[in-house]
Amino acid sequence: MNSLDFLVSAFTNLIGINVGIITLVYTYDWPSATTTTYCKTRSYAYNASQQMSRFLIVAACFDRFALCSNSVRLRKICQVRIACRYIIPSIMLVWLLIPLHVPILFTSIGNTCVFPGAGALYNSIYSIVMVSLVPPGLMLIFSLLIFRNLKIRQRRRQQIHPLPASTSAAIGIRQQQAKDQQVLAMLLIQVFAYVSSTIFYTVNLLYSTLTMNDAANKSIERKIIEGFATFCAGILLVGCPCLSFYSFTLASRLFRKELKLMILHACGRWLHCPQMINNNRIIPTDNSNLTHKVTNRFEHMQRSIAVPPPPPISAVH
Repeated sequence: MNSLDFLVSAFTNLIGINVGIITLVYTYDWPSATTTTYCKTRSYAYNASQQMSRFLIVAACFDRFALCSNSVRLRKICQVRIACRYIIPSIMLVWLLIPLHVPILFTSIGNTCVFPGAGALYNSIYSIVMVSLVPPGLMLIFSLLIFRNLKIRQRRRQQIHPLPASTSAAIGIRQQQAKDQQVLAMLLIQVFAYVSSTIFYTVNLLYSTLTMNDAANKSIERKIIEGFATFCAGILLVGCPCLSFYSFTLASRLFRKELKLMILHACGRWLHCPQMINNNRIIPTDNSNLTHKVTNRFEHMQRSIAVPPPPPISAVH
């Protein structure tokens, strides 16, 4: 189930990042396009998609916790059918409804999207709770519970299989333990990346909320500094979803191995060499034969896109 959560989360991140960046670049060249309709639509789509992504990651954390739990009832929840029918649609529906205050209260003033009056205070409290506190808090709780369950399962394995270190069963147990540790490391890296990217955003948002009534007494330099800090906090918050692939690739040998197998499998299909991958093992192939297949493949592509020569001109008698 957690792979499905990550897939849907990546899709919602793709929507949110494109909506946020493309529209921002467009209005940078055309400030007059910053209308009230634009502000409402852009902010609602970005907020809803990002919140879906965050809580899908929370659902993936819960899924990993349930998978290594001793409770049979919790393990039964970790099914693709349940995720597709109930969990993922529920998360998406909830986060289509909760941020409805954004299109209701958001407006455009002087080519700038703002929350007027008490709406700014409400949105600040909403962002602090639903963006900065609840998701990282749940991720941290489930991470600690996963760590606890893995430790319990490791002790149970040692009690049930007190085998010498040289036996094949002991080697299999150590390999499973190493796999559990890498999965936990990937989860903790993801939680750390999210918490790190939201700390500055939380502090900046809390400062802006507390000094909201003092806006008239702020100097121009202070407003410029606060605007730059808000911009940096937003960049960190948007950039967090883009860090997962790089952090997983650098930190997890298991992830790198699966990525390599996936790339080789795709290359094998493209080159019509399905024998390259067999049961998640890399099978050696003849380099000369592989090079010959690559050459033939590119020659075929060139012939398919080449412009046919003109017909010969018959001689005039």
